[in-house]
Amino acid sequence: MNSFLRMIPVMVAGLLLLGAARPEGAPSLSPYRHYDSNTFIHGNFKPSFQKQWKASAERLKNPPSEGAVMLPLAVSSFRKVTDPVLPKRLAESVKSLGPEERAGLEGALLQLYKGYEQTLDQQDQPQLKNNLAGAFNFLFTSSFCALRNGQELTGVQQQSMLEQINAAIGMGLKDRRMSDRDKQELYESVVLSGSIILGLYNEGRDKGRSDLMRESRELAKELLDEMMGIRIEKVHAEDTGVWIE
Repeated sequence: MNSFLRMIPVMVAGLLLLGAARPEGAPSLSPYRHYDSNTFIHGNFKPSFQKQWKASAERLKNPPSEGAVMLPLAVSSFRKVTDPVLPKRLAESVKSLGPEERAGLEGALLQLYKGYEQTLDQQDQPQLKNNLAGAFNFLFTSSFCALRNGQELTGVQQQSMLEQINAAIGMGLKDRRMSDRDKQELYESVVLSGSIILGLYNEGRDKGRSDLMRESRELAKELLDEMMGIRIEKVHAEDTGVWIE
């Protein structure tokens, strides 16, 4: 992440791509809407997430019986069909950059993407590679950290959110048809979102840069709402898990 942030024009372009920095009054941007793709249309799981948050909150009042079966994580997995495509596509969509800057942005975004998967290897979580639930859970945990002043979720809390997100995606896939290519694009978009949020927050904290921390929080707030229908003030992290009002 440090090499990404040292490239100031690249950093600004990345923020513009994800909607954290834009002219006043300009329409909101997301990783889906900025480039020419049908992923946003087919990959909008927000309604399914919102249904899941309501269902999860209801289960707190009426807990399921012991031995209740959770959806297998495989429902959110997909077959990788090509090398990463979003770093290049996002970089090419920023017409204001010159060739060298555009190449730098592509390389920086690719580095962030690879860093996420390397972390999964280090944590012995290969099941979360090429898995939409894992990517959205990473976006949530990164945003939670930025918006709650560095607070990290416990393993139990992360697993709780992963199960809820997986259930929402399983529900959402019944309502739309997505190819493995569409799923891969969505996965890359979400991973890059979480990586930039966490990287900006950590860099701002470590370097005493309140502007970077502010940008991280603004981006986290916007994308949690746009992608997952979550407002941070409605998030309850308890010993037994996480639930959303």
